[in-house]
Amino acid sequence: MDTEDRWNNFADPLQQALEKDGLGEVTGGGTQFSEPDENGEDHVEFCGIDVDLYNAVKGLTLLRRELMRLHAPAGTVLAYQLDQNQWEEPVYGVEN
Repeated sequence: MDTEDRWNNFADPLQQALEKDGLGEVTGGGTQFSEPDENGEDHVEFCGIDVDLYNAVKGLTLLRRELMRLHAPAGTVLAYQLDQNQWEEPVYGVEN
């Protein structure tokens, strides 16, 4: 799945859900690639979607629900700042 596919599969549906419920908006995102391996190939290490929420509790609940519905990859986390603190929670429950 390339960067455009990830945007279409995740960011666009999240934007639609956020707009529908008036809870926020997707404001950007990006992809972190690994250093090239011995064959000159790089690999996706991390993808992020930046979202501004208007209501943190309802917005985080919506994001978690939608990411599960969209079959976000295992290991997906919600990383966010609230009241000057950084938080990170797995979408699919507690990670081992």
